[in-house]
Amino acid sequence: MSDKSGSEHTGQSHRDWMRHPAFLGALIGILAAFTQALLISAGGPVAYGFCVACHTRDLVNGLTNIVAGTHLALAPISANAVLPVMSIVGVLIGGYVAAKKSKEHKIRKGTNLEYAIYFLAGVIVLQLAMIFGGCPYRAALRTGYGDLSALVFIISMAAGVIAGAYIMLKWAEREEA
Repeated sequence: MSDKSGSEHTGQSHRDWMRHPAFLGALIGILAAFTQALLISAGGPVAYGFCVACHTRDLVNGLTNIVAGTHLALAPISANAVLPVMSIVGVLIGGYVAAKKSKEHKIRKGTNLEYAIYFLAGVIVLQLAMIFGGCPYRAALRTGYGDLSALVFIISMAAGVIAGAYIMLKWAEREEA
């Protein structure tokens, strides 16, 4: 009986270790570097391994080119592919499945104005990311190439996230009071 209990404890410990943010961050970093190496060997641009802004742009532009017959700009690797980069679709599906599996998926009811604001904010964030090279994944890859401006961006982004979380926490405390 103690054997079974010991193996269950080891299994739980193993799952906890695999869910640790440091392990997951290292795993994502290794996968991004591997993807980057594959994409560069296939003719992709530098620091394109997993860029949310760039891949979204290529997905939208590629599908627009296919459907409407336009000639919108694509990264060379996406231009030579049958389908544009589908990593964003994979991220969305994976995030949805993970949220459903862990019972964290909740649909928040809102007004049409709130939905429009969320949509426009997302468009603005992606546009600014394209203008300033502000995708955190791409910035991490650029930092690996020795780009100090990318390192400054990552530090600034972290400070912004901390400030935003602090402000949201204060708003939540004010609503509870």
